[in-house]
This record gives sequence, C-alpha cells and structure tokens, in this order.
Amino acid sequence: MKNIQYITRKGSFDAGHRVMNERMKCFNIHGHTYLYELVFSFSSMEEIGYNIDFKEIKRVGVAWIEDNLDHAMILNPHDYDMIETCEKLNSRSWLMSLHGSGIYCNPTVENISKELLMAMHSLFLKQKGLEIHEVRLFETPNCSTICQWSSISDEEQAAFFATRDIELNNYVKLKGTIEYDDRKCNFNI
Repeated sequence: MKNIQYITRKGSFDAGHRVMNERMKCFNIHGHTYLYELVFSFSSMEEIGYNIDFKEIKRVGVAWIEDNLDHAMILNPHDYDMIETCEKLNSRSWLMSLHGSGIYCNPTVENISKELLMAMHSLFLKQKGLEIHEVRLFETPNCSTICQWSSISDEEQAAFFATRDIELNNYVKLKGTIEYDDRKCNFNI
C-alpha cells in the first residue's frame, strides 16, 4: 500500500461572470473574489524532503490562474454580447470549455472548479508522483464547492483536454523547470 500525503496551496482571484438563462439575480453581470485551495497528493518525496516545493506550485499553477482568470470575465461561450464587449475593450476573458470549444457551459463555481482541477492536472503532469487531488473553490465566504476527479465525467474531461491541452502544454514549456535541490545543480563558479 502506498503512503499518501497531501499538500495544499491557497490563493484567490477576482473575476466577473454571469449565469446565462438563470432567472434570479445571477444572470446580471457581477463579480467575486474567488478563494481556492489546490490539494495535491503524492506518495514519493525527493531526498530534500518534499515532492514539490510550494514555490513551484505558485510559480506555475498560481501564475496560470493569475494569467488566465484573475481580473477576467469568465464566460459561457454562448454569451456572445459579453464576448464581443470584452473583445472591443481588449479586456481579458476566459471562455468555458468543459463541454468543448464553443459549446454552452455556464461559469458557475461548480464548472470553474472542474476546469481548474483539469488545468492543474495538465500543468503538473510531469511532476513525478504528484497528482491534483481536489480543488475547493469559494465563490463567496459562505458558498463553495469541492471538485475531485469523480466530479468530472469522461465526456467533460475529453472535451476540456481536446480544447485546452495544447495551450496548457505551451504554458508548461514557457515556464520551464527549476531545480530546487542545490546538490543537483551544476554551479560553475
């Protein structure tokens, strides 16, 4: 049996959204300060004493959230008016891709957490022995969701990765790798 341990990185981002076809107040354009917890599991550690340094999660995972979701409009791909407005204003937007490119998908906290979980999976895929275990996403201080792999259907996984895989792989390449154990670095002084 493997010895499983968990690490958590917390953070926040501010984003706007609206829920299309919702007949109460969330159909209005509004925003939230989302708080998140990225929980990773691992069963092996490097000799230095961890599987991954928290700084690496920040450098890649948190940076991806800041680069793509922070101060952005998170939109249903069918929200044509808001998409057009963001384009005209040269304003950042994220189109939901949980059901595939251009397919109706509202940016609810439940759906955003699914996309976050799958994005973290891709961003840390090459980290030996590390897996994203769950994402907890707070839309307000009183309302949150917990997303695990069992929360995401095979169809949603296939659609998301078909839409976002190249983009996420390019982001990983752009960030490169850093060795945190100085014993493994070749310092030519």
